[in-house]
Amino acid sequence: MSNIIYLLGVEGTMHHGILPIVESLAARQIDPLTNTTYNVHSRSKALRYGLFASTGQRFGFHEPPPMDDPRLVEKVISAICPNDGRKHVVIEAASFPCRGKFRVSRGAASRAWSKMSPEEIAESELAMEHPTNLYKFYDAYHPYADIKFIVLHRPFLETIASHRTWDDGPIGHSNIIRGFLILHSRFLNAHRLDYSSGEKVWTVVFVEKLSVRNSSPWYKWKDRKIVFEARQDMIRHVATFLGWPLLECTYCFNSWVDSKTDYTKVFEPELLQTLNEHMESLRGIWPPNE
Repeated sequence: MSNIIYLLGVEGTMHHGILPIVESLAARQIDPLTNTTYNVHSRSKALRYGLFASTGQRFGFHEPPPMDDPRLVEKVISAICPNDGRKHVVIEAASFPCRGKFRVSRGAASRAWSKMSPEEIAESELAMEHPTNLYKFYDAYHPYADIKFIVLHRPFLETIASHRTWDDGPIGHSNIIRGFLILHSRFLNAHRLDYSSGEKVWTVVFVEKLSVRNSSPWYKWKDRKIVFEARQDMIRHVATFLGWPLLECTYCFNSWVDSKTDYTKVFEPELLQTLNEHMESLRGIWPPNE
């Protein structure tokens, strides 16, 4: 069965860094049943139309149908996972919320979120649908593909610092990010195991372990070795989770660039104290326990 892999994370959790790694790892795989490489699709226009009603492939629909409309799902699956004897791997990485260059038409973002509490955001129907409804996505596409989520975790303060000018400033942005983290936590807790195979539906990648920047300046040679080993551990972990045969990839991190954002230099002490309180409010909620 073909894979649909979603790199699940809020804004600022290094999607742009992790996506090429998973792409490279997938492209190196050989299907032992057919002795052919995996056919890898990243940010597929067909799947994006299905999930987000984004511009592009419309499948003859005048207006985007509901995301879980069986007619739409079958057309999307036919496009991304054709029955051609090869294993297809489709990778999506749109963030939650999704407000960068890539625009979604279904479940547009709301400016009102910056004035709401995280709990209010997590309960709101608009947030549940933005940029796509994870519950509907999983239920609609699960019969046709093996759906897996690679959950991206980055330290909370670094995450907020990366888009600190959004949502009227760090406090508003923190409220929105916390709201989506609560929403994600609820979804993940409800989808721990595949109800058909009994296999894990998701796993967590701790992005901070992959960064040389987070190592000690006093023992750089030693810490670089630790980071290299952590990166290879991440590759093995992801490949094993996905059931892929090749567990090694020495060049998959070639495109990786460490973030240069330092939250200790961009947040004043008083603001940092408030954001630490926000972070503490997520204890027991995020990161999720596998």
